[in-house]
Amino acid sequence: MQAVTVIFPTLARQGRAPFLQRAIASVLSQEGVRAVPLVVINGDERDPEVVRQLNADPRIRVTSVPERGIPEALRAGRDLVDTPWFSRLDDDDLMLPGALALRVSALESQPGLEAVVTNGYRRDAAGDTLHVTNAAEVQRDPLTALLTSNWLLPGSWLCRTTSIGSDVFRGAPHSLECTYLAVQLASRGRMVFLEQPTVVWHTDIPASESKSREWHLGEADALATILELDLPEDFREGIRRKIAPACHSAASRFLAEGSPAQAWRWHLRSLKEPGGWQYLLYTRYVLAALARRRSA
Repeated sequence: MQAVTVIFPTLARQGRAPFLQRAIASVLSQEGVRAVPLVVINGDERDPEVVRQLNADPRIRVTSVPERGIPEALRAGRDLVDTPWFSRLDDDDLMLPGALALRVSALESQPGLEAVVTNGYRRDAAGDTLHVTNAAEVQRDPLTALLTSNWLLPGSWLCRTTSIGSDVFRGAPHSLECTYLAVQLASRGRMVFLEQPTVVWHTDIPASESKSREWHLGEADALATILELDLPEDFREGIRRKIAPACHSAASRFLAEGSPAQAWRWHLRSLKEPGGWQYLLYTRYVLAALARRRSA
């Protein structure tokens, strides 16, 4: 039976412990493979009781890194992988039955492939929504499809251990880390996308990293990090055009928070990026806020 390591980046907070246990259970219940949960506790916010419970379960491997961040946790986890295949699942998501067996089968049948990515569901209070509705486009040209939307959910992929090392996570940004990985896998040209959903990504769990202020404000720099990769020029141009909206979004957030100086800095950056001219009229709002601040 094939062994698969599933890396769980987590802060090990008490409030998220029930979600983490649920996520681990969805991996341990996988049939047709021997699933090995590898929990990587990152940062210094861990709850001692959560850590104790994790270490008390012999089915789970547990390690920790002092730095907070999903890229750091994935890199540390990948360095410990000793199985032929590895994947990831967030501490508040679910792996659907048969997910790992399906992914392993896809890579076993095509030895030249390094990774497989599947579809998934986005779940909120209203129910489940299929994440990728244009599967044929992703299958035809996964890199170009990324310019429309990111098709890689945190727990939707599986990699061949002999092909993908921890270097694929080195330099990854804290924001858009899934997009960064998707670009890495797609640009290598040795991955396959499967239309069948194998994961449930919860969009309304409290304290999710992707909803944090830091994640939002880090989008522009994350896009700049993606541009440091060796990529086709047409794709690079598409990524460049996403930076201005991300900078404008950050400017709008700072202005709403009552920080016009920070808003001005991000607004100027948006104007310098391709397509940034569309935000020129926003200048008057930021200048008006700066004037009010000086006269207060």
